[in-house]
Amino acid sequence: TYPAGLLIIIIIGLFLIPENNKPKDSKPSVLVIDVHGEIVDSIDLTSPDSDFWERENTVKVSTIEISKIIKKYEKEDNIKAFILDIDSNGGGGEPLYDLIKQIRNLDKPVVSVIRDQALSGGYYMASATDRIFANELSNIADIGYITVIDYSKDNISYKKCFISSSEYKAMYYDDCEGFGRTDVYKTTKNRLIESTRIMAREIATFRNLPEPHVQKLADGTIFTGIGALKLGLIDEIGGVHEANDWLESELGSELEIIYYREFKK
Repeated sequence: TYPAGLLIIIIIGLFLIPENNKPKDSKPSVLVIDVHGEIVDSIDLTSPDSDFWERENTVKVSTIEISKIIKKYEKEDNIKAFILDIDSNGGGGEPLYDLIKQIRNLDKPVVSVIRDQALSGGYYMASATDRIFANELSNIADIGYITVIDYSKDNISYKKCFISSSEYKAMYYDDCEGFGRTDVYKTTKNRLIESTRIMAREIATFRNLPEPHVQKLADGTIFTGIGALKLGLIDEIGGVHEANDWLESELGSELEIIYYREFKK
């Protein structure tokens, strides 16, 4: 047996132990989740792909981790909605498609707020949400696919070249056409073009836009926030607070803005 005083101390201590990964109160809230950096399946800086793109020192974000966060907090009664705070140059992988399906099937609203950029896979993710906000000068869209072929181990004069779904998508890179096997180039190029068509079709569905309109935009072009608004690629100019205002209007109640980054530690 323990002295009564010791039991009291133990009980008080249990209440004082912080509960990680949990919002501090139970007020109706919107949870802001950062999507900052290159989108990858999981964050593994030891992967060969890290220096494959010469981006080993760039910020990365895991779609698997975002999916886990949403899955966990959608069960919290006080979390009424989610905001994806996006600042991403793109990326992808199968888990991105799984995350998009998860977002589309959520019973709670999800809104995107684009900071500096939402390009390629970053915009693809944003398009799946219920509403998109962005800054006037945000970089948006860059719809399409690109891949790299690494010849560095072949001891030839060039080391890397790129194959993309369109001219603009790889305008700053050395195109692989004329290098290596022609059949590999053509097969890869056609696969990327078909993948882009599928992405554009889904974006059109998510955004309730005519498919030919989005297919025309899926050439790797990057638009400003103002340009994207005119084209129907986003809904409003604004940030987190404007997104929260819209959510409050939709849900009919005040929401406290809480940031996952502040209580995940």
